Parts: sequence; C-alpha cells; structure tokens
Amino acid sequence: MKTRNLTAVIIATIVGTSAAARGVQINLLGEFFATGVSADGSVIVGNSADNLFETVRWTAGDGVVRLGRETMSVFGVGAGTPGVSDDGTRISATITSDDGTFITQGLWTEGSGWQTLSPYPADMGIVDSNAGSAWNISGDGNHIVGLYWRAGATGGIAHASTGTLAGGVVDLGSTGGASRANASNYDGSVIVGWDEAADGHWRSVVWVNGVQTILHDRGAFTEAVEVNAAGDVVVGDAWNEATSTREAAIWRWDGALWNEQILGTLPGTFEFWGRSVANGVSADGSVIVGYNVYDFGPFSDTTGFVWTSGLGMVSIESYLSMHGVSVDPLFDIISLTGVSADGKTLIGYGVDWRTFQYQSFSVTIPAPGTLAVASLGLLAARRRRSC
Repeated sequence: MKTRNLTAVIIATIVGTSAAARGVQINLLGEFFATGVSADGSVIVGNSADNLFETVRWTAGDGVVRLGRETMSVFGVGAGTPGVSDDGTRISATITSDDGTFITQGLWTEGSGWQTLSPYPADMGIVDSNAGSAWNISGDGNHIVGLYWRAGATGGIAHASTGTLAGGVVDLGSTGGASRANASNYDGSVIVGWDEAADGHWRSVVWVNGVQTILHDRGAFTEAVEVNAAGDVVVGDAWNEATSTREAAIWRWDGALWNEQILGTLPGTFEFWGRSVANGVSADGSVIVGYNVYDFGPFSDTTGFVWTSGLGMVSIESYLSMHGVSVDPLFDIISLTGVSADGKTLIGYGVDWRTFQYQSFSVTIPAPGTLAVASLGLLAARRRRSC
C-alpha cells in the first residue's frame, strides 16, 4: 500500500514473521484528523490538522486531498465531523454556504464537488454565523445527519436533523432541550445521537423512522456515537454506577428492546476521573473501537482501544504488539475514531512529539478473526506517554 505526506518514519514496519504471516499493518496517512472510513477501508475522510476545518479525503492512489470550503478562516467557526458513504464517493461535512455568508451542511460527490442542503425548517436561525453542521452520512450516501440552529423564542438551541439534497433538512426534535444526530445506518432509517435533559445533561438516544427512544439516562453526559449498517447495533458511552465512570457501551436491538452492555475501561484507568467512549462499530457488531482516558487533567494519558466479545477491551498498542507491530515511542496514539464495515480497517490519529503535528493512521487486518488474543498477559499492559 502506498502512503503520502509522511513527515517522518514514525510508525515502525511489521516486525517478525508472525506479523508478516498474519498481515496486520499500520500505515501513516498524513496530517489530518481521520473521522470516517468507507465500507472496504479504501477511502478515509477527516478534518485538516491546521485548525481550518477543511475536509480532506485520503486514498492510497491520491494521498490526502483537500476538498475546499473550509470555515475557520472566513468565520472563525468550525463544527461537525466529515463522514463518508460506504462506497467512498460521497462525503458530508460542515462547509461555507454557496454565497459565503454562513456555515451549513454540505455534500461532496465525486466528480461534482460540493452542494449545500436546503431548505432548512422554517424556524432555522443563524447563530454565530452557523445555520447547521454535519456530523455524519448514511451508508447509501443520501442522508446527512447533524444539527441545525433554531430562531425566535428557541434561538440559541440546536435540534438534531437529517437531510437530503431532494428534501432539505428535517427536524428530528428533542424530548428535552438541545439535541444532535451523530450517525446514521445505511438507509437513514436509524439515527443516533444525544438530547439534553431538563438539568442540562446529555442522554444517549436513537431515532427509528423519526421516533426517538432514550437509550441511557443516568444523570451524566452520555451519547450514542455510531450505528451499524443494519441499524440494530449502536455504540457510544454510558454511566457505570458501579464505578462512577463514563464507559464505552453497546446497545443491541432484539426485536422489542434495546439491550445495553457496558464495556468497561482499560486496565489502569482511574474510576470517576477516567472514561472510555466507543466511536465505531463494524457492520456485524463484532469489532468496536474508541478511545480511553486513564485519568483527568491537561496531561491525561489517552489511547485508542479495540473491543470484541472474545478479546474484551485492549489498547491499540497492546493489540499491535500481539501481532508483532511496534509503534515508535515518540508517536502517541490518541484515539481510534472508526472501523470499516467489513471490520478490516481501523482508523485513528495521534501526535508526533518530534514535530508536534497530529497524524492520522490506519490499521489493516486480513480478517476480523485475526483480532485474537495472543497473550492474555498483554491485556493488563498499560501504555504510558514516553515524553
């Protein structure tokens, strides 16, 4: 696989015959924050790492390509996260409006470029140069989800939204105050996110065909972050009352109810001060990725994690070590932000302490079955920052 825009040989190549046999690889992609990946892992999208909030698209052939319509230099406002359709040809993002007067939800199509969603609901208002922001896209590339800002008596309050080029932006509503949609299943029928309770905390929610269900409401800030293509597996975080900690969680639909499973945190995480959040899930729900914060404070130790039912939760460094892959100690992995639908490509970002630049990376796996435990002793190995 060819990669571009490498600023340093930060991540070591596969070491040893066991890794070569299994084919696990880690690839440095360039200076951006990876936020979305196509179903087969061939297209990765994200935000530029220069604080301009410009959407970028990465492929092995073209490397990192900037797509324009960045918002920070024009309005000083950045919002949302780029998402990509399953086939990699459509990208959702927050962009400048066609007339350059505010930021809004946009759809980029390969060969056509950017189009903005309109119309908005009648109660839309511009708040801090912001009409609405895009947070993800459905697998079929037709439905952009996020939020829009409301005017009048509701001014300053955002509502979760879904939208298409043909139908414009639709209000998903809220049972409390503000709300936001974070992700959609393949056809846009199942959307996940958060809504605000009366006391201001966020609750993990799902909208199925526009009808909202609260997944988790324990008086803490939690959200549903991602949903699989079928719409029957949702991941995010939940409040674990036993540990008084926000922890990664999964909700599975059994035909009648959403069943919650709290996944825990990595070994060495301080209760209450630490947390874990699930950011991505494969189509069959077998692979979940996210990030883990070990403690609290401006220099808190953070890394990405991988979870499977057989493996449990393990740090990405430990997983790579199991497969003979070394990570340079001066490259600090911060988060895993997504996994391809086929479960074979994990994406994330970290920081190179030699250049103080954020870099995205991908981890490729020949098959999800290779997420096997090579040594149970490695599960307890806590990573530590090297500088």
